[in-house]
Amino acid sequence: MYGVESCVHPEYRGRGVGSLLMDARFDVLRRLNLRGLVAGSIPMDYHKVAASMTIEDYVCEVVEGKRFDTNLSKQLHKGFQAHNLIPEYIYDPRSLNWAVAIVWDNPAYEPGKVAEAPLFKVPRLYRAALKSVTRNPDGAAGS
Repeated sequence: MYGVESCVHPEYRGRGVGSLLMDARFDVLRRLNLRGLVAGSIPMDYHKVAASMTIEDYVCEVVEGKRFDTNLSKQLHKGFQAHNLIPEYIYDPRSLNWAVAIVWDNPAYEPGKVAEAPLFKVPRLYRAALKSVTRNPDGAAGS
């Protein structure tokens, strides 16, 4: 699974909302028996030291626990591992546009296991069967 950005409104930060959102993602991964989660982590505090250290050194210090980063440190604490740097990931002056690819391996993953029942039931009104696609002799799809 790829984890798209999630944000917490500033008035609710520090109350565990972000952690609950991440735990919900982990629950989905376990219930669907997915191998893990890949995401991009913005090293939010890099701009504070960018003039004196490289992004590589900064991330190494965060991973080693020598330095705290408002975003990346929390994700590492949740069990993610830093994988590689991503330049020009997003326009963000705090990170100088850098991100760190982070990976979380699902410890409950069982190869070949069928996923549990759907996470939620879709109301009948919203269920739709896809039309079959027929191919013309030239290979183009037709209706």
